[in-house]
Amino acid sequence: MKKTVFFTAILMAFALISCNNTRRIDATKWLNSFSDAKTAAQQADKKIILFVSADDSDNLSAVLKENILFKDEFVAAETQKYVLVNLDFSESVYEAAQVPEDASSAEKKAAAAAKKQLEENMDVATYYSVQMSPTIYLLSKEGYVIVQLVLDDAVTSIEAFDAEVDSHAEKIKAFDEALEKTKKGTNLEKVSAIDDFYALTERRHAYHLAPLAREVLKLDPKNESGLAGKYVIELAQVEATDYALKNDMSGMATAFEKAAKNDLLTAEQKQEMYYYAGYYLGGSGSTDYTRVRDYIQKAYDACPDSDVAPEIQNLIHIVDERIAETSQMNEEVKIEGLSDEPVADDSAESAAGQETASENTKEEEH
Repeated sequence: MKKTVFFTAILMAFALISCNNTRRIDATKWLNSFSDAKTAAQQADKKIILFVSADDSDNLSAVLKENILFKDEFVAAETQKYVLVNLDFSESVYEAAQVPEDASSAEKKAAAAAKKQLEENMDVATYYSVQMSPTIYLLSKEGYVIVQLVLDDAVTSIEAFDAEVDSHAEKIKAFDEALEKTKKGTNLEKVSAIDDFYALTERRHAYHLAPLAREVLKLDPKNESGLAGKYVIELAQVEATDYALKNDMSGMATAFEKAAKNDLLTAEQKQEMYYYAGYYLGGSGSTDYTRVRDYIQKAYDACPDSDVAPEIQNLIHIVDERIAETSQMNEEVKIEGLSDEPVADDSAESAAGQETASENTKEEEH
């Protein structure tokens, strides 16, 4: 009995430690960190309103803030239902990230923190394919895009904002139901549900569904559904996107190459991955034409009977011509370089001549 009480006390202690290690986010206000917003959304089981603004760059961000979004009554009402996060790219935000020449230690620390947050927000905006401001998305607590909200300067009340959200009620309901299905049933039923859920998401927002793609590969390691290869490719696209945003085209090509070697892919899928590897590397301005050609050749060899194989073969000829041109140019440079050989030093020739004369003299003396 005493042992049971003792172990129960230990378990409760660990539970308290675990709870204390999870930082509670104050989501009763607009947050400026997306990572904090996701944490808060998970903690409170709420959807996220993502608002990307730039007060100085557009004619609407500041108006929306003043008319409705940053009003106390709006924040108080909407934080009951959503986690609010604002990624702001106004000039004042960039200024806060600059360190003054005569900055104190505290000012330098504050500027460094502001710069770090700004860079994080820029990455988030990029990954969410934000093209302009203001942009407003309704997201799931996982960060999946449900719908884009469209507001104008006529939206000046909580009711008007809620009406915009409600206008998408059918799509929001379909999203919620489809996401819930991914968590129920047999492994293959979940895989099928994940595939259906992907179909509801725009391609430009598929990046954020990577956890579901990984789940497919865990649920169906033997590809009984016939869908596993598709999600190997989805994850390759995610990895390639990460490399592309770092301007690492070589890494991007490697991501597709790695996927092409996966046994879960069909011949056509392997061809697609090798083709992407060569296409993106070649299009990046890389002069490693041999590597580009190798990828394109492997694409052709993976499935020479496919409908696109003739086009890939034509591309191989184009790359071969480019390699030949480059080789010829290099040869011409070498030939021209012969005239640039340094002339032998006269003093060296003289020394060589003197050495020869000295040897002849020695022979004569003998």
